[in-house]
Amino acid sequence: MGMTNNETIQDPVTDELLSWIESATRRLCASAGGLTDQQARTIVMPSGWSIAGLIGHVHDSTWFWLHHVAVGHPVDFDDKDWDNDPALAFPELLERVRRDTAQGCAEVRALPSTAEPGWWPEGAWGGYRQDTIRGVLIHLLNDNAAHSGQLDIVREQLDGGVWDYGRRSLKLPGAAV
Repeated sequence: MGMTNNETIQDPVTDELLSWIESATRRLCASAGGLTDQQARTIVMPSGWSIAGLIGHVHDSTWFWLHHVAVGHPVDFDDKDWDNDPALAFPELLERVRRDTAQGCAEVRALPSTAEPGWWPEGAWGGYRQDTIRGVLIHLLNDNAAHSGQLDIVREQLDGGVWDYGRRSLKLPGAAV
């Protein structure tokens, strides 16, 4: 049976990397889940960022790499404009990062991993560049994995919550095993 014009063959590398990015987003949101708005905005680290700020940064960064860079929707680039302290209520912020990550992944899913990014902010980051969709997705996955670790440290300092890899969920002090 042949393919119809509406069917596309997805690149398994692109698909796998996007699945990992979606999984990392679910993990970040689950790790931050249950925090009050006040807890999410509490500054714990000397650098001055909060979990809400981290989630806001992950949102803006993920959307930037997927929608703008990979798919090719140019934007006036200024990494200082990223919203690292969004005014949205924290549950809405978590929903926004979930929703926009899913949308960005859907936009990228049909792209071959070996294709060039649709757009690149020339001159950004001292000449740093990724030349393939695969490189862009690996960069994003690596960045979000690092942010997951940062979130874990701050969450544990806030309320003792730690990620339990065996259960794939957050474990709070005194919670039943």
